[in-house]
Amino acid sequence: MSNRSAHATIKGYFYQFDHTIVSILNASAPQSRVIVEGIEDIDLDDGDYSALVQCKYYEGTTYNHSVIKDAVIQMLRHYSTAGCPTDQNFRYRVYGHYKEGQGKLPADFDLEFLKKNFLTYNHERVVHEEHTELGVNDTQLENFRSQLDIDIHAPSYDDQQSNVIRLLVSQIPGCNAEDAKVFYYPNAINVIQSLAIQSDINSRKITKSRFVKEVNRKEVVFSLWLQEKFGNDYYAKLIKKKFFKHTSTKIPKASRIFIIDINGELRISDFTTLLVKIGNTFSHVEHTRTPQSDRFCPYILIRGNSEDDLVSLKTNLFRQGVNFNDGYPFKGAEFYPDYLVTEPSKENKIRLKFIPEVDQLAPVISEIRGSVIEIFDFYKDHPVDLKYLPTGESYNTIKVNSAYFIDEVLRS
Repeated sequence: MSNRSAHATIKGYFYQFDHTIVSILNASAPQSRVIVEGIEDIDLDDGDYSALVQCKYYEGTTYNHSVIKDAVIQMLRHYSTAGCPTDQNFRYRVYGHYKEGQGKLPADFDLEFLKKNFLTYNHERVVHEEHTELGVNDTQLENFRSQLDIDIHAPSYDDQQSNVIRLLVSQIPGCNAEDAKVFYYPNAINVIQSLAIQSDINSRKITKSRFVKEVNRKEVVFSLWLQEKFGNDYYAKLIKKKFFKHTSTKIPKASRIFIIDINGELRISDFTTLLVKIGNTFSHVEHTRTPQSDRFCPYILIRGNSEDDLVSLKTNLFRQGVNFNDGYPFKGAEFYPDYLVTEPSKENKIRLKFIPEVDQLAPVISEIRGSVIEIFDFYKDHPVDLKYLPTGESYNTIKVNSAYFIDEVLRS
């Protein structure tokens, strides 16, 4: 499959997910229910209105009847298997977006149009009439036609996404457009995707009330699906807003500990640049009369590096004039946590503090006084084991594909 085809396929999945969200949020009652990837893409049970929905997205394709023929045939087969009921309480719905060609489908079509354009096909040079082979007579087929809705004027990908945002704002208490985009929309996608991968159909069911409850969380959600949909820039902004956006231009004092997994991707020059940026961003701004109590700088704990790597990194920082404290007061000394936590001063202008090993986290934290402690664990495979962390501190795990993604977060 080409990259273009793969992208179109993935976009089609997200279009279906978005329409599932729209269907749930537009449902009339809290107990209204959908099944994701049930009999059709979306099975909707909304009290008086229920439907089996096939969702199509072909932004680069001209509409032709053949594009939706398979969907209609599958629906007729379901209708036939059910015994062609006349009192069926749900509808069959084909919902799709196309580049052009919508005028080929009349607003209302008769039985002969249905047979010719949607139920007749060629296979291995043999003409097949699906209704005939299923034994569905004209009376039954007319009943099926009356239960079939075909909407080929569905909104574009972006327009439907905007509709999702509007619905989230209206359905989530206290939600505004920005929070909907940053938190609730990714949550909603994640909920639907999590349902779609379940093997048991009962595990793919969700009510409107449960959906809203699961979406209504201001939490950063990361998954490969969300990264594919929203991109690195979107995820970076989400992390920035969640963890590093402050109400004032002056960054509040805190002892921020950055745990960074650099395994397999250490480039001394690039990582030095990243650490300098972290130091400048999360340290106090020095003024002529800055009180000593207002001075602070971040702590750094690097994972996945060798001792030689750390020496090279510190050497590069030193040569660039970056002042740091690594907890070793003299050559050959042991590591002293109480020495490391000494606040920066006007004279030493320390911008970074290095915690040498993960097992020194708790001893260092126990020595910190006079500020809140915030821990940010940027991990790739697994976060730091909780046994190394004291209880009661603010600990935030942030999954990333690369340590250098932190730079995107700071720039977002």
